[in-house]
Amino acid sequence: MIRKKQTEKPYECDPPAPSTVYIKIKNIPYETFKNRLNQGLITTDIDQIRYRLERHIYCCGVCSKYVNEYCVITNRKVESGWICKSFVPKEEFIYLDARPEQKDSAGFRYLSETGLEKDSAEGGGEEGNPESTGMRGFYEEGVILYRQGRLKLALQAFDRVLEENPLDFAALFHKGNSLLKLKRYEEALEIFERALKISPDNAGLWTNVGFALTKLERFRDALEAFEKSILLNPVQKNAWEGKDAVLSRIRLCEEKLKESEKALERDPDDQDALFEKGKLHLKLGEQEKSVQAFKRALEKQPENVEAWQLRGKILFKTGSEKEALHAFEKATRLKPDYPDAWYEKGKVFLKLGNLRGAENAFKIAADLWDSKGFKTKAESAREKVKKLESGKA
Repeated sequence: MIRKKQTEKPYECDPPAPSTVYIKIKNIPYETFKNRLNQGLITTDIDQIRYRLERHIYCCGVCSKYVNEYCVITNRKVESGWICKSFVPKEEFIYLDARPEQKDSAGFRYLSETGLEKDSAEGGGEEGNPESTGMRGFYEEGVILYRQGRLKLALQAFDRVLEENPLDFAALFHKGNSLLKLKRYEEALEIFERALKISPDNAGLWTNVGFALTKLERFRDALEAFEKSILLNPVQKNAWEGKDAVLSRIRLCEEKLKESEKALERDPDDQDALFEKGKLHLKLGEQEKSVQAFKRALEKQPENVEAWQLRGKILFKTGSEKEALHAFEKATRLKPDYPDAWYEKGKVFLKLGNLRGAENAFKIAADLWDSKGFKTKAESAREKVKKLESGKA
């Protein structure tokens, strides 16, 4: 039998099949793999492995046989970006972010839902572990309800845990995810920001921050969150996809911005172009440019209610509460049935310590959203009212 001469070095890119990687990760016989595959139990896992191989996320650099730039099988120096048939990922890159199928899974494909127990134990210490509070039962009930899609009941369970221990990372993580799925994006972001104070190096949490910011159309901020997540753990299909999606939205905004600029070159007083320019700068995180664009738009069209409301949002975010309040009051005077302005007005009152004013504004916003059929937004406003009434705001 003639042996083929061993090559000088591994092929630069000769990846194994996704099924081979799965079998090695799980350390199972091929027959067991076939049975699982035939039952449809591992389709998502295989898809995620394939994605990582195609994107070169799986490569020599994350292989268990790659030590100090050498492959221990061939005993030769290799580049970290190469890969060969012998690839087996290191333990920290094995975790698969497969999750139970949900009817709304396509709409939440960037949402991170797994790896929580490991991450929370590392990030939050005992404060991140529901067992340490004696509230394990409520937490587990919340997780079950969350997986069943009974999100409002899940929120109640996580709130019980957080009443006992506001620093419970796992409960905060799942509460934020529940709020995201209920499309209460601002509330979700607030919860995730609380969780970040406990575990700032949790990759899955940063993915979800990016997802919430994307939904709020804060695209540059979302990009930073996804990049932070990838930096912490490069083996995340959802974070990479989220980054790709938000980059395409940023490019689209930049193209539309160029169109607005051209329109303003033709007519510097074009009200629609000025307003559109302000909105695009806002989505790109260019707040100062956005404020100036809205200011110019309002000089030409002072009755533009949405411009007043958006200008107020930026002023509030940059710490100019009194100027923001003036903008929201202008909007509500021009259009008394504009719930968005009432809601933002309530947030300013809350920041300024005017609790009665805040409660009244949130109630008006909730009633207006309800009457217009925006039940989710109305629920967010009523949640603010409940917190004010209970003294937890």
